[in-house]
Order: sequence, then structure tokens, then C-alpha cells
Amino acid sequence: MSERLNVSSSTPFVPRPYQLTGARYLIDNPRCMLVADPGLGKTGTSLLALDLLKMVGSNFFPAIVFAPKRVADVVWTGEQQRWSTFKDLSVVKVMGEKDARLAALRGSVADLYVINYDLAPWLVSMWPQNKWPFKIVLADECSRLKGFRLHKGASRAGAMSKIARYTGRWWNLTGTPTPRGLVDLWGQMWFVDFGERLKRSYSAYFEAFFMENQYTRQVTLQHGAEAAIHDLVKDRLIAFRAEDWLDIQKPQEIPVEFNLSPEAMTRYKDMEKDYFLEIDDKQIEAGTAAIKSMKLLQIIAGSVYDDQQVPHKVHDDMLDVLDDVLDQIEPAPLLVAYWFKFDVPRILKHLEKRGVSARVYNGKKDEDDWNDRKFRVLLLHEQSAFGLNLHMPCRDVFFYSYFWNAELWQQMIERVGPARQAQAGKKCVVRVWYAKARGTIQGDVVESNFRKITVEQALKRARAQRYV
Repeated sequence: MSERLNVSSSTPFVPRPYQLTGARYLIDNPRCMLVADPGLGKTGTSLLALDLLKMVGSNFFPAIVFAPKRVADVVWTGEQQRWSTFKDLSVVKVMGEKDARLAALRGSVADLYVINYDLAPWLVSMWPQNKWPFKIVLADECSRLKGFRLHKGASRAGAMSKIARYTGRWWNLTGTPTPRGLVDLWGQMWFVDFGERLKRSYSAYFEAFFMENQYTRQVTLQHGAEAAIHDLVKDRLIAFRAEDWLDIQKPQEIPVEFNLSPEAMTRYKDMEKDYFLEIDDKQIEAGTAAIKSMKLLQIIAGSVYDDQQVPHKVHDDMLDVLDDVLDQIEPAPLLVAYWFKFDVPRILKHLEKRGVSARVYNGKKDEDDWNDRKFRVLLLHEQSAFGLNLHMPCRDVFFYSYFWNAELWQQMIERVGPARQAQAGKKCVVRVWYAKARGTIQGDVVESNFRKITVEQALKRARAQRYV
């Protein structure tokens, strides 16, 4: 996939105060880690830093972003296209089949390349280490590097370690640097300072700061170790918490954009065209058009019911989106809102393979066990949300699949909402995640459910944009 991106937006990027601070930090610290809660705009902050460096001169480029697959495919290019401020930053995705990746690398030189972590071994093998062409590496969701060890460990991180010393600037970006605790920090920090602050090897780091129970294998911090670790890395790490910058009385809306697989998108587009050619203003205003859009929303969710209400799988893209959300908030619990019954067995089977504990809500016992933190993911149908108290362990709700219904949408958010968090004495920002397939009506459904526009306005706009 060789894609040189052009910006059509005329909207300038207006950074928030913490984004200006973060961009300056990246510029002033060639090797560092930027930690920011999900939704605070790490991508925009990083693009701002790159744009400012480009104003100084081209000697800092080319740069390359390593990111999880969905983030590499959608987030970086989407953010660059969204703002006119970044129009002079040329971006190329290095994804897809080998021929497409080679074409992307062999084309005219871009400022920024984007590739997913799984391709790191392949990319590193393309040049001798001392000929590595990228002058800046941005490791997005850098917790993927936590498994690095000097003599063994994750293959992707191992490949990237071979070129780390040949890269002048290395920026680690993450929202959750220590998903399993500070034991995860060493591998990530090694790429920043090669062991200068947290010992030269993982074993030395572990011995200095942790203890392992020889019977239970439970790992705990030694006395005073947490403060000592924070003190050691403070000159190479900057962190931003949502609670310090956002209004905790308002839920934070976080879209999780993704591209449907080509086959699924073709099927969707064919069905969408037939749908919009069939409905008229009278059907839209009567509400029947929203009901008729059900098949479109089923395709986006990953399966389609036939006339006998038997579901047939279309794609697994939504499961990848769920994985991304779980990774970003790890190890925090997640409330997953769903609309279609076929979602439940697919999600539960997928999470079981991942080793993530999950249940579908079936009654009071599930509510009690959830509040006692006995499992990490709770699946809850939107129509079953009324009256439940699910906020004690959780502040994240993810709309996996959904329909046109603003009341049910708001009721689901309120299960973990700001009012309930305040009643529990917790000062935190509630995060509302929602899947959003690019080029589909999902964005229109979301705007309607957030009561930004009516269902009728959303459908008329969608029809006009696509087929009128």
C-alpha cells in the first residue's frame, strides 16, 4: 500500500496548551517518552513537533512511525489529512503486500513513513544497520516494546533494537506505559537511553527494584522502588493526565476509526447504494428508513442475518478494533455495548483466545461480580442498561455495535457516567469509545446518538453526500 497523502482540509490545527508543551518537549529531547491518556492527542502533538522541525530544515528527516496495524492504517494519515497545518508534511504508508511496501519505500522521499509493528523485522532487514535511513523513530503505543531483552524477547522489539543506536531521535508514545506495572518499563526505556537510567539489563533492573515470591511467583516492588524509578526517568519522560486538562463532568468522546477490509467494503457499498436509492424523504421522516439501515450496520459489525435469522460472518475488523481499545486502557476494565446478538459469541470466543476474562450480562450476579472486579470485560446489550450500577471498577464504555437510538446510547454511558463517578468519590474523566468505520453511515449514527443532529438530518445528509 503506497499512499502519498494530500490534505484537502482548510482547518488549521489549534493545539491545546498541553500539546504545545508536549511538542516542545519532543523537540528539546531527542530521545524521550511522551505519556498521555487516550484521547489527549498524542498524534497531533507529534505531528506538530515534526512540522516545527521541518520549518528548521530537512536534516531531521525522513521519520518513521511504528504503530499497531489499525493505528498505522488510519490514525496517522487521518490526522495529517484533517488539519491544513500539516499540509507540507508528506506521509507514506508502508503496508500491504511486499510489492506495495517496496514501491512505497522506493518512491520519491517522503517526510514521514508509517508502518505497523509486525513488519519491523522485514523493514530492518532492508538495510545494513549503519545505513538505516530514518533519522527519527516514533514508537506509537510503545508498550509493544515492553518485552525487549538484550539476549531474548519479542522479535519485533529485537529487530528494532538493532537500529536504535543508529537513530538520532527516538520518541516513545503511549497512554499506558506500564499495563502490568513498572516491571514493563525497562524494555521501553532501553530504546530511549540504552539502560542508562534503569540498569543495563532487565535482570539487573528486576533485581534492583522488584521481589518475586518463590511460591506464588507474584511480583511486587521493593520498599521505595516506585519513587526511585519515577525519579530516575523523570528527565526523559513527560506525562499528561486527562483529569488535569479536561472537564471531568463531561464524558470524553473517543472515536476509533478503522477501514473495513476491501471485500467487506465492496459488499457494504453495494448494499448502501441500493438502500439510498430505495428510501425517500417520506420514509426518512417516518422513521422507517432508519430501520431499513439495519443490514448496513450488521455488515459493519461483522456479520449479516439471513432471512432465517442465521448470522453469516463478513469480516473480523471489529474484533481488531476491540483489541486496540483493550490495549490502550490495559489493565483497566471495559464495558462493551453491543446491539446484535451475533456479536456476543464472536467477542467471547475472541477474548478467551486472548486470555481476557469476559462475560455477557445476564443478571444481578454478573453486576455484583463485575463490581468485585472478578472479570475484565462486560458485554451489555444497549436495551439492558437501565438502572445498572457498573461504575465502581470502570470508567470506559465502548460502543462495539449500535443502532439509531439516542436514549439508549445515553443510558449506556450513564452506567459509568460522570455523576456516578462523582457519587463514588472518584475524580476521573469518563471515556466513551465508539467504533467508526470510514466511508459508512456509522459516523451519522454517532452524531444522532450524541444528539448533535436528528436521525432525519443524519440520513438526509448521508444520502446527499453519497448518491444525490
